[in-house]
Amino acid sequence: MSDPIESLERDGYVILEAAIDRSRIAELVDALAPHEAHRPMGRNTFEGELSQRVYSLAGKGDAFRRLIEHPDVISILDRVLMPNYLLSTAQSIRLHPGETAQAWHTDDSFYLAPRPHALPLAVSVIWAIEDFTEDNGATEIVPGSHRWSNEHPDSVEHTPMPAVMPAGSAIVFDSALWHRGGANRATRTRLAISPQYCQPYLRPQESQLLIVPPDQARACSPRMRSMLGYSIHPPFIGQVDGMHPLRLVDPEYREHKGSDRALADRVLTAPRVGDLTSLA
Repeated sequence: MSDPIESLERDGYVILEAAIDRSRIAELVDALAPHEAHRPMGRNTFEGELSQRVYSLAGKGDAFRRLIEHPDVISILDRVLMPNYLLSTAQSIRLHPGETAQAWHTDDSFYLAPRPHALPLAVSVIWAIEDFTEDNGATEIVPGSHRWSNEHPDSVEHTPMPAVMPAGSAIVFDSALWHRGGANRATRTRLAISPQYCQPYLRPQESQLLIVPPDQARACSPRMRSMLGYSIHPPFIGQVDGMHPLRLVDPEYREHKGSDRALADRVLTAPRVGDLTSLA
């Protein structure tokens, strides 16, 4: 397999085929079922008037948290985003038959920064929990559009591509990539789970520290704690009362604290403006 980072940089996306097996899929479906029961359809055409969405999945069970920190995804994020990147949102999206195509959009549009971005502001992942087909509303993307400036798919000639993939696969893409949910012309639903991740200096879409408060975060993995916001973007973004937020969940923090303090000292005492190696 070619380097996924090359595909991500060139095309704006990469597809991980069959990254989870049927047993993991069944576990996720079972964990989602009580939250989908009696769940209303979307509130507008963007959410999908024939779509069900369940938000804040990081706080709804270990099955979802393990998917959020899937090693194949994490290995990409570790190379694309800065250390201590954050979980921005995690939601499920079930398109019912008859759902129409969503409007074209990017997942980082609420960050008011000129395009194209020198570095990705965020990375989105869409897991196919059911098969994604051209008929059931597979996510449609515009390859290479993460490098666009002010162009919009409605006004620029382009060739959209449906992300057709079997259940258990995932599409990982730069959140600046133009995309949309497709129309479901099939007789069955199309179920996806979508975690999104952002740079550590940006505000996440969901308030993860409220979704997974300290008493619950104590049971999470170190990686998950960091993504939830129990972490620091040096020198002090994310601090609580001038200290590292891990103190709220780890009583032995002093015994195994990492390199954040030394890195913070370096950033404060010898900053190199615009030089990302200051944070390396």
